[in-house]
Amino acid sequence: MKSALCVAVVSMLFGVQLAHAACSHDAIFLTLGDQIRGYSARANGATEPCQVLQGPLTTLMTAGATVIDRKDAFHVAQFGNDTVDIFPRKAEGNQAPGRSFMPGMTNDLPGIAVDSRLNDFVLSVRPSTAGVMVVPANSSGPIPNPVRITDPNITQYQSIAIDGDDNLLIAGYDIQGTAIIDTFGTSRSVTAPPLLRSLTGPKTDLFPGRDVFFSQIATSIAVDPRTDELFVYNTTADASQTQVSIFAAKANGNVQPIRTISGPATGIIGQRLLPPGNRIAVSPDGRLFVAEPNLRILAFAPGARGNVAPSQVIEDSTPGPANPGGIAFRSGRGGQQDENECSMKTEEADRK
Repeated sequence: MKSALCVAVVSMLFGVQLAHAACSHDAIFLTLGDQIRGYSARANGATEPCQVLQGPLTTLMTAGATVIDRKDAFHVAQFGNDTVDIFPRKAEGNQAPGRSFMPGMTNDLPGIAVDSRLNDFVLSVRPSTAGVMVVPANSSGPIPNPVRITDPNITQYQSIAIDGDDNLLIAGYDIQGTAIIDTFGTSRSVTAPPLLRSLTGPKTDLFPGRDVFFSQIATSIAVDPRTDELFVYNTTADASQTQVSIFAAKANGNVQPIRTISGPATGIIGQRLLPPGNRIAVSPDGRLFVAEPNLRILAFAPGARGNVAPSQVIEDSTPGPANPGGIAFRSGRGGQQDENECSMKTEEADRK
């Protein structure tokens, strides 16, 4: 009700017609094929979106993986369209992307990451183009020959992330189905980055992926923006077990996770044939957010471990897609908020 009141007040004051107000507070976003939905990151229980981007002008059709850059823009990889769309922070309704680029005549794009310099790292799992394409900041249109980073240890790519040092993490499986997470020194060079670390081995307790085929995503990674701890969402190919393992910052070799979130109380449900997109996101205060089917988001408190219930369960109270989507966290920035979380920025009035 507070969000609806905020929208009504803004509409009356400035004469605009809005389905929702752009989320002005800390928010968690789901990318769901033809749309993006945002929710207050402090919500619990039945919740209406505070921001929705949907319609033909958006060009969204197969959107899965998403990341939010340091300027709060959405970078959205369309799995089947050979397209990455970039939307501004306040993108709402049937709004076109601010820019788009097409990285190298391929599709099957399940992952995307952005460094502090706003370079895009786009993961392709199509066998003929498998690897990570590097697209320079502010690019648009076709990118015919992007820089490519391939990992000699990985035959089946799964997920990517950027750490606090601007280095690229690539998760996947080797030819034997062993899980591997390699870190490349893209902070030094994006054209020939050195291999800095390789996390793999039986002590990691990461499930194998022998039966994963090229378009199936069974592993997703995220980095805590404050501590650089590595979070790994990992499931067997038959989806009989699902867990999130947390490793120390810069973990290397055959090492154990520092903690694991797993068990029936967590509510984390493994699925066979997961649609493309990053399953987990971590907020600057250390909360873990997990995308689940039927527009549900599970949030776990900082330091959560074991068979623990989520501290929040965000459930969209409006109709929408059943499959889980890509997920991304965005911090609230700027302006002052009243008790109804309405952002009373003078810039809104200045534009009218």
